[in-house]
Amino acid sequence: MDWKQKLKWKMLIILLAVIGIVIVWQANRAGVRRQESYRTQSLQENMIKENERASAGLTLPASSQNHAEAEENGQESAAETADTDSQADDTEQDDSQPAETPKSESAAAAVQEPRISVLLMTDGYKGYTHQSVSLQFHGSYHLQGSQEMDYADGETLELTADSSLFKDGKLELRADGEENRATLLSVERQQGNPAYRGDFTVYQEQGGLRLVNTLPLEEYLYGVVPSEMPASYDKEALKAQAVCARTYACVQMQKSALSDLGAQVDDSVAYQVYQNGGEAAEANAAVDETKGEILESNGQPITAYYFSTSSGKTSTDEVWEVSAPASYLKSVDCSYDAQEPWHQWSISFSRERLLEAVQTKYAGVKEIYGIDVEKTGDSGVVMSLALDTDQGVYNISNEYDIRALLSPDGLSITRQDGSVVKGSNLLPSAYFTLEEQRDENNVLTGYVIKGGGYGHGVGLSQNGAKGMAEAGMGYQEILAYFYQDVELADISSIL
Repeated sequence: MDWKQKLKWKMLIILLAVIGIVIVWQANRAGVRRQESYRTQSLQENMIKENERASAGLTLPASSQNHAEAEENGQESAAETADTDSQADDTEQDDSQPAETPKSESAAAAVQEPRISVLLMTDGYKGYTHQSVSLQFHGSYHLQGSQEMDYADGETLELTADSSLFKDGKLELRADGEENRATLLSVERQQGNPAYRGDFTVYQEQGGLRLVNTLPLEEYLYGVVPSEMPASYDKEALKAQAVCARTYACVQMQKSALSDLGAQVDDSVAYQVYQNGGEAAEANAAVDETKGEILESNGQPITAYYFSTSSGKTSTDEVWEVSAPASYLKSVDCSYDAQEPWHQWSISFSRERLLEAVQTKYAGVKEIYGIDVEKTGDSGVVMSLALDTDQGVYNISNEYDIRALLSPDGLSITRQDGSVVKGSNLLPSAYFTLEEQRDENNVLTGYVIKGGGYGHGVGLSQNGAKGMAEAGMGYQEILAYFYQDVELADISSIL
């Protein structure tokens, strides 16, 4: 081979190497874009659910001792029991139901039940860093850290960040029995000090401790269902809630957005509220009777959104300006929660209050001339507002941003049953109209906001499910009504 041929081969090899480098570089860029897209979507989903559904401390029956405390804080129960029972109307229902999943006891025994890791937040769900951790054991526990220790029933473990029990920044506590519990004395929830099943991992971190509870998924749902829906609701509504909660947890376990913190979800409204109200026999039965069941669309678990009360119609995920709406989320009529207090409501907003809200978002604004609804979705949900100010017209879109701008925090909300409650930091829903209020000189003095529903309005209405169950419908029929073209499947096919 002469020098010219050698040169050609060298040039060819160099060219192939350059092409390979370019391909790898492009693939890495695509991976980064996908990762950033996922982070953005995950953050938006967490933000959406802030104060959503029947959320932390807001869903226990009115008979709960702490329910009154929630009302005093301007956080009325989002899925509270109505003063009169919900009545079913003559609306024609879709007779299609998710297909039942055949269950084999031997197959179920061969599949290990999935476990979920839950990051436990501090009082008031304010953060992840605990100044100290105090656990009282009910049943025996084994500690593994710088040394191994056993704790008997009734004993208490006190931990701070400088404890000598940590090894390489963490320690583990394993329950010796399935029915064992550990009460977290250093945290208050609506039930008081919450008691948890399963195991614990405690991590040392700057400024304190991080606490993760790991347990079987079904036992996790024992603590979720009664925290998201009153256990006094009909069993079929509770079963629908259990399937939704299990499906939602399945999706979050796949994502594992909190893996850097040793968990898959936390115990707040950012995911699903866990052990805020304590376990209840009725909710546990609903979980047991739907064990392993999740909702799937095209072979994948759906993001089973749910909320408290509709305004007469549910919405799609268009309210969050998604690029590709989910096929299983369709707007459907919902009259089964029409008797609930939150079905209709009104709030008076002064011009001064509105100006303060606008100035918080747009610091340069000195005057506001008006506000108009620019766009609504098929369900009637407000999707865009136009603010006419001395600095020009500002457009507000996205369901969460609209509800945050019109926050009724501290204002009175009059509900359809005549009851008056204090507002919190989000408008009850984005289903509303605006009525201008002007004085004798035609000067804008404020608005009356007339709206309906509580929550984002996407997916299953919890009080709608309650009304449907009271009308004699089963959980499969309820789920098939709110989610389109879905089927029941066993979670073992996914996890």
